[in-house]
Amino acid sequence: MKSKLVLSFNPEASNLPITHNLIAKHGLLVNILRAEIDEVGGKMVIEVSGKPEGIKEGIGYLKESGVGVRPIKEGVRRDDEVCTHCGACVSVCPTKALTVDPETKKIVFNEEKCVACGVCIDACPPRAMEILI
Repeated sequence: MKSKLVLSFNPEASNLPITHNLIAKHGLLVNILRAEIDEVGGKMVIEVSGKPEGIKEGIGYLKESGVGVRPIKEGVRRDDEVCTHCGACVSVCPTKALTVDPETKKIVFNEEKCVACGVCIDACPPRAMEILI
């Protein structure tokens, strides 16, 4: 089983060995998709793989450690009516899920390449991108 999660860290939780414990104590594989954490806190987007009970226990551990946990069920969506095709998202997308069509000069969103890291959401001036939970 796989699950994508957005983790929110407070200052106390930002110094804990969170990913180590998810791997060592709960038998999970952890793929870090995006992380911005410092001594004052931050966010991390991860994909965890493992047995359903291990994922459930791992999420419990995160919450007990003071980490906010929000599952990502759907990924990222672009509102085509709001998108102005400015291209701000293209340069920041780490997986190249957002590209410019060379003929039309419009932004193309390949959902299969998207890892729901959220970088495009922060970069989008008209706020056409959103994480679906």
